[in-house]
Amino acid sequence: MKEENKNSYEALKALYYSGKVRPSLNKVTAELENDPKNLALTLLACQILERTKEFDRLSTYADAVIKLSPEISDGYYYKGVALQFVKGREQEALKNLNKALKLDPENTLYLKTKASTHLSLFKDFDLPIKFAEQHRVKSETSLLKVIELVEQKENPNYKELYTLAEVNMMIDLALNAKMYYLKAVNAYEATDPSDQDKNIYKDIVKAQKKCIRQLEKFTE
Repeated sequence: MKEENKNSYEALKALYYSGKVRPSLNKVTAELENDPKNLALTLLACQILERTKEFDRLSTYADAVIKLSPEISDGYYYKGVALQFVKGREQEALKNLNKALKLDPENTLYLKTKASTHLSLFKDFDLPIKFAEQHRVKSETSLLKVIELVEQKENPNYKELYTLAEVNMMIDLALNAKMYYLKAVNAYEATDPSDQDKNIYKDIVKAQKKCIRQLEKFTE
């Protein structure tokens, strides 16, 4: 990446990490109109579009990533994210997520997203019980893998701890989740400021409050 392009990317990434989601998206997409083959900016656009839940646009940018760099996992992951909640395209989402995991098999975010896709199919009343049960098992396998991978790390980062907390919520272990949300906050605060994504921090705090409310219901 040229120095000028690198500086532009870092500035836009910092803007997004500061929590200014829509302004950063507008600037990134404007930059991409002039430089459509800029892989780093295209990936940043995907990251922002995942947050804004603009899945049609995310699908388009994910295709661009795959075309620009088919050997990296990110494009397939974002394509999977774009399709996972589209009725009738869940299997296509899983196909892309499996491609991402083949390239990056220990990516906990990919595993959690795959699990949530299987879980949505398990809850699909139109699916025969036999097939729904297969999706439940596959979801559980991915979730347990996330727990194994993060817990064996000596110093997991705040994103990994947040993913682990979310996984514990998904399997109804709210007390464990509370502990990992707290660890995620502590890890975030200990992270270099340039790597602190305030958007994720807001998610952690919001999820932490939801978890506490759920625990309070159990003790009422």
